[in-house]
Formats: sequence, C-alpha cells, structure tokens
Amino acid sequence: MIKRLILHILANAIGLYMTVQILGGDFLITGGWKGYLIAALIFGLLNGFVKPILKIVALPFIFITAGLFTLVINMFLVWFAKYAVGILAFEGVEIIIAGSIFTYLSVGIIMAIVNMLIQWLARK
Repeated sequence: MIKRLILHILANAIGLYMTVQILGGDFLITGGWKGYLIAALIFGLLNGFVKPILKIVALPFIFITAGLFTLVINMFLVWFAKYAVGILAFEGVEIIIAGSIFTYLSVGIIMAIVNMLIQWLARK
C-alpha cells in the first residue's frame, strides 16, 4: 500500500513536470522538486477523496454530456489544488496559472491522462 502511494505521488509529480514543460509560462510550480512533490501530494489527495464525491454529485451532468463534464470537474480540481497550496502556504512553493480557462482545461486533461496511466500501471 505504501509502495502504491509513493508510485501515485511520483507519477503525479512527473505529470506536473510534463505539464509545466508543455504549457510553458502559463502553468508554473515554484519550489523545485519539493514544490512538485507537494503539488503531487495535493493532486493525489484531491483525486483520491474529492473527485469521487464530485463525480457522484455530478452524475446527471456527466450522463447528459456523455462524460465531458468530467473535464469541468478536473478544471475545478486544478483550481482547488492551486487554492490549497496557497492556503497551506508552504515556503517557496506556489502553483501559478497565468493563462485563461483553457490553461485550467489543459492542465486538467494532462493530469487526467497521467492519472489514467497511474491506474493502469497500478493494476499490473
């Protein structure tokens, strides 16, 4: 179980690093490796605990939109992760999103793909 948790945190950190590289200046995580690990831990907690609750609550919208509403949920989780890092005030760690709503959408899509890969690898 601990091994799986560490795998999830490391995979999320790698996914966040890839996202920063892909989106350039629109999405940035400060604090070096510590920043990526803290952000990955927060994303992991949100995906593990908050996302299933949001999916249950939003189930009618997910059915109506043929699953596209999950993108809105992912965008909310990105915003909430940014908010949580800001509230927890880790020294030198910050998630900076300079772009528009499309940046939130892009980060949400990339992190959803990363989390699908994590789930696929964890089953094997």
